[in-house]
Amino acid sequence: MGLEVINFPYNQLTFFTPLPCFLMGEKIPVAMAIAGHDPSGASGILRDIRTFEKLNVYGLAVITAVTVQNVREVKRYHVLPESLVAEQIDALIEDQPVKFVKVGMVGSGENARIIAKKIREYGLKAIVDPVMKSSSGAPLIDSPESLEPLIKEAYLITPNVPEAEILSGEEIKSREDVMRVGRILEDKYGCVIIKGGHLSGEDFLFCGDMHSAKQPLLPYDVRGTGCTYSSAITAFLARGYGIREAFVNARLFIQKELEKAIKIGNGRIMP
Repeated sequence: MGLEVINFPYNQLTFFTPLPCFLMGEKIPVAMAIAGHDPSGASGILRDIRTFEKLNVYGLAVITAVTVQNVREVKRYHVLPESLVAEQIDALIEDQPVKFVKVGMVGSGENARIIAKKIREYGLKAIVDPVMKSSSGAPLIDSPESLEPLIKEAYLITPNVPEAEILSGEEIKSREDVMRVGRILEDKYGCVIIKGGHLSGEDFLFCGDMHSAKQPLLPYDVRGTGCTYSSAITAFLARGYGIREAFVNARLFIQKELEKAIKIGNGRIMP
C-alpha cells in the first residue's frame, strides 16, 4: 500500500459541532477514559475528560493510579488495586452506552490484565496509549512487558517514537524507519498511530493503508500532548468518525491546542 500524506488547512476542520445540537434531541456521545490522576491537570484523566468535553463527548473516568506531580515532574505514584479498577468499570458500564474507551497510564501489570479482561467482556473498542514514562522520564509502569495483554486487546494503539521502539525492538531515526516499524506493529497488534513529535512532527496511521499528517513543530515543550491526542481520537470515534477521519481531525485539534498552550507555574500546558 502507498502512503497518503494529508496536509489539511484549518478551515477544513470538522469537529466544532455546538453542544446545544446534542441537547435538542440527539443523544450525547459517551466515551470512557481509564488513566492515572495528575493533580496538575496537565495530563492524565483530567486532561482526557477536558478533551472529551471540548469535542462534545460526555466523559466517564476510571482512575488507575494517583500521582504526586506538578507541571515539571512526576515525584511518585500509587497504583490502585485491580479490583477497584474493575469495579469502577463495571459500575459505569451498568448504565452508560460505552463503546469507545481510551486507556492511558495503568501503573501495573495487574491493572493492564484486568482492563484487558473488561475490554473483552464488554466488547469495548480500546484506544490504548502505551504509557511507559512521563515527559520528565519517570517510569509509570512496572515494566513495558506488563502492557502486552492490554495492547493485544486494543482497537488502536498510539505510541510515540520511543514507545514504538520498545514495542517493536527496532530503532527509529528517520521517516523511513517509522514506516517500517509501523508495519511491524500493525502486523503484530492491528491499527497503530505513531506520533512524530520526537522527530519531525509527522504522524503516521497504519491501518491497512498508510496515512501521514504533518503540522509545523513549535519551539517549546508542552505537557499532556500524548493524553490529548489519544483522547481526541477516542472522542471522534465516539462521534461516529472512521479511523482515518479521527486521525486527521485529532492531529489538527492537537495543533490548535498546542498553539494556544499557556504557561502554568514552571511549565507549559495546553488550555
